[in-house]
Amino acid sequence: MSYDWNFYLGVGCSIGGIIFFVYSLILIRKIKKLFPGSSVTKKWMLREFLIVIFLFGYAFNIIFLIMELTAVLVFMTALVYIFGGLFVFVIIKLVYNTYKTILLEYAAKE
Repeated sequence: MSYDWNFYLGVGCSIGGIIFFVYSLILIRKIKKLFPGSSVTKKWMLREFLIVIFLFGYAFNIIFLIMELTAVLVFMTALVYIFGGLFVFVIIKLVYNTYKTILLEYAAKE
């Protein structure tokens, strides 16, 4: 079984993505510790769940590349596009609400 540059690029990008997702999960844990018992903490749980889904998707991508299941890879690419867009939307909305909460609490203390 001989692999071409597409295989190595796909595996390399998937491994890189997994590393970013693991680091992101570590950062989310730190963020949740900054706001114990806050509504912000509960909202980060959905983001954490989405990251775990992406992480498993990238791991499965490596498996499917090795097994040469190209039809599944096309389907996964479509899923990554839709869930990637959803993920970005959810993160931006959470960041906006977090900043708003921080600013309102800061203004209330003054």
